[in-house]
Amino acid sequence: MHATRLGLLILVLLPVISHAQDKSVTIYQPRRLSLAEYISDLDDLSKLASQPELTAENTNEAFDLLRGGWKVVDHGTSFNVPTDSIFDQFEKLGKAQDEQLRTSLLDQLRILRAEAQAYERVPPDSSAAHAKLNQILSRREFNQVHGPTWWDRLKYRILMWIFRLLSRFFGTSAAPTIGKVLVWSLVAIAVIVTAFFVYRAIRQSARIESIVPQVLPVSAKGWRVWMQEAQAAAGSGNWRDAVHLTYWAGISFLEQSGMWRPDQARTPREYLRLLPAGSERRPPLSALTRTLEQTWYGSRPAGPETFSEAITLVEELGCRQA
Repeated sequence: MHATRLGLLILVLLPVISHAQDKSVTIYQPRRLSLAEYISDLDDLSKLASQPELTAENTNEAFDLLRGGWKVVDHGTSFNVPTDSIFDQFEKLGKAQDEQLRTSLLDQLRILRAEAQAYERVPPDSSAAHAKLNQILSRREFNQVHGPTWWDRLKYRILMWIFRLLSRFFGTSAAPTIGKVLVWSLVAIAVIVTAFFVYRAIRQSARIESIVPQVLPVSAKGWRVWMQEAQAAAGSGNWRDAVHLTYWAGISFLEQSGMWRPDQARTPREYLRLLPAGSERRPPLSALTRTLEQTWYGSRPAGPETFSEAITLVEELGCRQA
């Protein structure tokens, strides 16, 4: 895995270094926002999009809010929100007042705001998570779970040393011929390593259930089987897979309980919308869906506490093993 990261790091650094002298390119960093500021920006954009005629001044104001994307930080966690799609829609709306486009833009902003409010209403309870985590990790299947070993730390130090060495090498004003040969050799190695990583990921996806089963409905596999696979993934330290499998255990349980007709083509958000607004199972499923989106689709790292939170939520849905 570290070899893969090194290959990817090289691929990312090379184009940046090759264009380091180009002063005309402006790189916008993501705007760091609190959750309240993020909601406020969405409200401001909705007001701008609702204008009967979007002026150039309104469009530029929207662009200022959208450039670089958003990094939302709340309660010690963060997630990135890309703004390219919204930016493009504002640009098109500024050129032509298309009501259908305006409606689509407002709907997208409304969905983002609703999800932000849902996240805001469920503050993390770290004490309860720690207690539940201790209870889970005391089980027999987690005897081998441990933190980074001395070998992991040594590999990390070697990787950082290589990174600093490459930084000094590429920082010189003129690289010798041998340096160019080394660069292209590293590029070739990076491509091979990346190709191997992609191949292994495809093989692993074929071995483990994909996000949505392709042929059979989720409930074709009992929720207890999903939970066993989640615990096995957690025992191996694969926390993202563990959270992913725990989510589908909850969906399988609800589907087996007759909450909806099986359909393998649904997305996590579509499953959530199938539950009535007044259902007591909707809040835990909403929180579980958000956890899946942040760890499986987003940039939030998964760990033992994330898995503990997912276990707690599926148990609130009714998935309690005797």
